[in-house]
Amino acid sequence: MNRLFLSAAGVLVVLLLLIMAYDLVARNVFDAPTSWALDFARFLLVFVFFLAVAPALERGAHVAVDVLERYLGPATNRALRIVARTFILVFAAFLMWQICKATVDAFIDDDLFPTYVPVKQKYVYWIAPLGMLQFMLTGLVLLGRAALGRAEPPDEKPMER
Repeated sequence: MNRLFLSAAGVLVVLLLLIMAYDLVARNVFDAPTSWALDFARFLLVFVFFLAVAPALERGAHVAVDVLERYLGPATNRALRIVARTFILVFAAFLMWQICKATVDAFIDDDLFPTYVPVKQKYVYWIAPLGMLQFMLTGLVLLGRAALGRAEPPDEKPMER
């Protein structure tokens, strides 16, 4: 599922780049800036973030402090990984609660964004609970792996950590 989310985020990033390139050319070459490009870029960034947050967690791309790992034993590293994964889930639960409140309000109020392009907030906000749910499920899987002492999934990033 994280691969699907990441693929969708990648497609949206390409779309975002195309929109911004179009606006750049229209503005600087033809002196005809768009009125809609910046608004759509903002909305797309929300989707990109919430689609990519769980895959980033799975791959270890979030901020991590791993300075001590090489100096501590396997049992201590495992315990610290469990604590870290638990903190991630506590943070995710709090964020999910706040996001769900905002999303429910967006559906109840049925308001428009205060932007040039009239888009209802609910059409953008719905992605946030979905992305956070995937983040929480990924966090639970990683916590389970840490608790069972299973190895972390292989790092798919080309760079060394």
